Amino acid sequence: MPVADRRADCYSAVDWIWQGGWGRLVLSTAIPSGTVSMDDYNWTVRVERVGEQEVKVYSRNNAFVVGQQASFREADPHPSAVEYLLGALGGDLLNGFQVQAARQRVTVDALEMMLSGRLNNVLTHLGVVGEAGHPGVESIRGTLYVSSDADRKVLDEMWQATLERSPLVNTLQRCVTLSLELQVAL
Repeated sequence: MPVADRRADCYSAVDWIWQGGWGRLVLSTAIPSGTVSMDDYNWTVRVERVGEQEVKVYSRNNAFVVGQQASFREADPHPSAVEYLLGALGGDLLNGFQVQAARQRVTVDALEMMLSGRLNNVLTHLGVVGEAGHPGVESIRGTLYVSSDADRKVLDEMWQATLERSPLVNTLQRCVTLSLELQVAL
């Protein structure tokens, strides 16, 4: 599918979510009673406004606070929505790599990931009149650093399996340019 078509699919999903309004956004899906197949499983979160530029997300038995949509300050009381997106992707990939390591019986001494994301045109997010483009994430770059005695070929295979099985990679690659690499540290 061409990149433009993938982005259109991504934005139509985002538009649907934002039609819920600004005060309180609840995303939920009813799960049918009886036996539920894995194909029918849905994740549900509740999001509520708790302050100026501050919302609280409730997910199962967890809660976390999200600050602004995107922040350009050096420090904020809470991560921005863009930072949570990057953090969620990093968490998905690190945990996925650990699952692959356990399956392959590979010992991992250390694991860390650095991610950065870029908006298509940050000025459209800020509402600057006359700017072209959109405020969406245009690209994400990341490097997974792994320290292990395992053979490089095995680590590369584990990384590919991690990417193939990642829910977030398989969602984001449809609307964002992803550049994700593995770096073996000695």
